[in-house]
Amino acid sequence: MKKKILIIGINGSPRKAGTTARLLKNFLAKFKKSGAETKLINLKDYKINYCLGCYSNNPKTCKFPCVQKDGMRKIYPLLLKADAIIFGTPIYWFNMSGLMKTFFDRMCCLAANGYLLEGKVGVCFSVSKENEGGRLNAALSMASAANHLGLFIPPYGIMYYPAKEKVVINGKVKWDEWIYEDEAKIAKNLISFCQFLKKAKYKW
Repeated sequence: MKKKILIIGINGSPRKAGTTARLLKNFLAKFKKSGAETKLINLKDYKINYCLGCYSNNPKTCKFPCVQKDGMRKIYPLLLKADAIIFGTPIYWFNMSGLMKTFFDRMCCLAANGYLLEGKVGVCFSVSKENEGGRLNAALSMASAANHLGLFIPPYGIMYYPAKEKVVINGKVKWDEWIYEDEAKIAKNLISFCQFLKKAKYKW
């Protein structure tokens, strides 16, 4: 039996029922419907301490798993097992949430000890009702960090959207959540891409 592709969604919002969480759940549901195994991680549920900056002091002291025994000890194994990771965040002061930033900081040990996420696939999206520039900053910041951690960023894999956009179609007002269009494009191809990477056993 072929092992299912595992896709993990990281919710960087402190709200587990907000827009970011809703979009992540919708995204993961599409993958599950296509035969993938999925898991949603709400960072709020884990006690995650700030990075201690071990690498900056002395790269050799940046160990994996991180010396801090907190909630990341439960998340690291899931990241290693995942084939693809979807990072979702709301916008706080023109960039990703503090929860998400701390989470990325704490993945430094994965890079410092052999780029342990290398070859996995990463998708990043940010969402807010206002502040388009902040959405762009957040999505690009996450994608840049994910890429330097060794993750592949596929086409349509960097998304930044208004929570809801008011449009008029044939004289009728509708709320157009067009993130779903890009989610559908990614959901259609990401599982096949992950399977291809597994089969190829390509080492960067």
